[in-house]
Amino acid sequence: MTHVLVPTIRSHAETAAGPLGLVVCDVAVQAHRQPLAVVVAIRRLDGGDVSIVHCEKLSHRLGVLLDEAELFATAFVLEVSSPGLSEDLVSDRDFQSFRGFPVELHRQRQGHHDVIHGALMGRDETVVRLNRKGRITCVPRGEVLQVRLTSGPSG
Repeated sequence: MTHVLVPTIRSHAETAAGPLGLVVCDVAVQAHRQPLAVVVAIRRLDGGDVSIVHCEKLSHRLGVLLDEAELFATAFVLEVSSPGLSEDLVSDRDFQSFRGFPVELHRQRQGHHDVIHGALMGRDETVVRLNRKGRITCVPRGEVLQVRLTSGPSG
């Protein structure tokens, strides 16, 4: 269950992150911890790697905003970090970095959802390309719902 303060904390986090070129990916309140923990996951707007410096800058800015808002009656710990690697491929960098890796592509076409397995060949402005048993399959980007890394055979 989501903590009641998450939307308010997210709003403060987004306010603090914007000028730093950061995007808030997730916010959680871990009320079971002592002291309570506010956990914020961030990404860089330009797709680059999140460094400890980015985390420190946002932590400082957000900490001030949360203290001023007086949301918590007791002490809390603020943790700001990168969400780490995801199995979902989203950015152009992801599609370049994982070229040749096995993926599953979820698409919506003519009202039907299907999944295509193959080795990622890349994407451009119009299509995502997969190698499926030596044959290249081009899926229009408008049909692609999700591209996800898998550990299975690449088709």
